[in-house]
Amino acid sequence: MQALMKNRILAVALFLALTISSRAAAVPAGAELKKLTDQSLLSFNSAVQKADFTDFYKSTAALWQKQTTPDALKKIFKVFIDQKFDMEGVIKKREPTFDPAPAMNADGFMEVNGTYNAEGDLLTFQLQYTNEGAAWKLVGINVHFKNAKEERHEVPSEAEVKKLTDATLLSFNSAVQSEDFTAFYNSTAKLWQKQVTTDKLKAAFKTFIDQKFDIGSVVKSVKPSFEPPPSIDNDGVLTVQGSYPIKPDKLSFELNYLNEEGAWKLISIDVKANKAAKESEN
Repeated sequence: MQALMKNRILAVALFLALTISSRAAAVPAGAELKKLTDQSLLSFNSAVQKADFTDFYKSTAALWQKQTTPDALKKIFKVFIDQKFDMEGVIKKREPTFDPAPAMNADGFMEVNGTYNAEGDLLTFQLQYTNEGAAWKLVGINVHFKNAKEERHEVPSEAEVKKLTDATLLSFNSAVQSEDFTAFYNSTAKLWQKQVTTDKLKAAFKTFIDQKFDIGSVVKSVKPSFEPPPSIDNDGVLTVQGSYPIKPDKLSFELNYLNEEGAWKLISIDVKANKAAKESEN
């Protein structure tokens, strides 16, 4: 997949892990739904522009306010602030497209998913609301913005991809051997670091630790083959898939990276090997 040079691809999800009973309020439609969506996203955008989430926090559901603070929100969305994220023009230029249709989910929240597409700039959103005092109040937000006017990154050369792959897998292997994912975690994309912790990574790859999974010698001595060729998708994500041709075991991998400040940083890893007994994904 091909990536975007300086492309502002931002995605942060924040949803409450709570279950509430379904509300009797009808899901809004038409102009009312658009107004609600615009207000939520413009309020979020204003918070980013000011680097101050106080007003945004006050507009959210009391349920969410009990779980967070304006400072906590500012920290979570720091990547948007740092990259001067601004989607006001996109929202005001276009009508949102809702897909699927807004509906109540199993947890009793109204889910509103969709996109704004303005002259190649694509804003994708996932919003969750609860009905408080006859008004819909935000309890979760996931925003993904791609600015089409930015330059595109080139897929790294084969030598660069090999170096990147080896470094990633050796770092992962070291984490497994030491049963400590701190250094591996610190080498990944900031975006991913907001989604996981070192303890979560350790738990996700417990199978590898328990079975004393060790690929260090393979990575250092065998040249990987990449199939299909590395590529960058429209979201700027570099995908590297391939394997190390060893017998009788076969070590295969799928690695995904995002370019942060001119460097490819890991956002997901999938490693398969006979010795690991099963696939592990995160």
